[in-house]
Amino acid sequence: MRRRFATAVCALVLCGCAPGAVDQATELSALRAAAMAYQSAASEKDAARVVAFYDDEAVMVPPDAELVEGIAGVRNYRFGFIETPGVELDFELVRAEVSASGDMGWTLSIGQITINRPEGPPGRDVVRDFHTWRKQADGSWRVVVDMWNSGA
Repeated sequence: MRRRFATAVCALVLCGCAPGAVDQATELSALRAAAMAYQSAASEKDAARVVAFYDDEAVMVPPDAELVEGIAGVRNYRFGFIETPGVELDFELVRAEVSASGDMGWTLSIGQITINRPEGPPGRDVVRDFHTWRKQADGSWRVVVDMWNSGA
């Protein structure tokens, strides 16, 4: 009887430490780091680095525009904040969550946009940027859905 009990206890302990167990804190930290790196690339207006954060099956939902589908669509998308001279971005990561399975997550960021003009005062806008992320086989996080709108 004691032997069965000990075996049962060992089995329960080992199941709790199984390789499939997800460390939520570690995954959330990795997701937050990916989101911050994305924001850094966007603020630095580095299109290649920004595009590198998207999953092959990504979907972009730009305001008042058609859906952009797949990595080819993302590569061909005109990122106005990158292409427009004088635009400065400053993002703040407001919230991030990771699924219980550790393979999906989402982030919400608020970006302050300043449009420096040759003449007159700078233009200003606020962008609310929502990303759904998928964890890749290599452990990295990539954007699968990108939705944003103006908060002005």
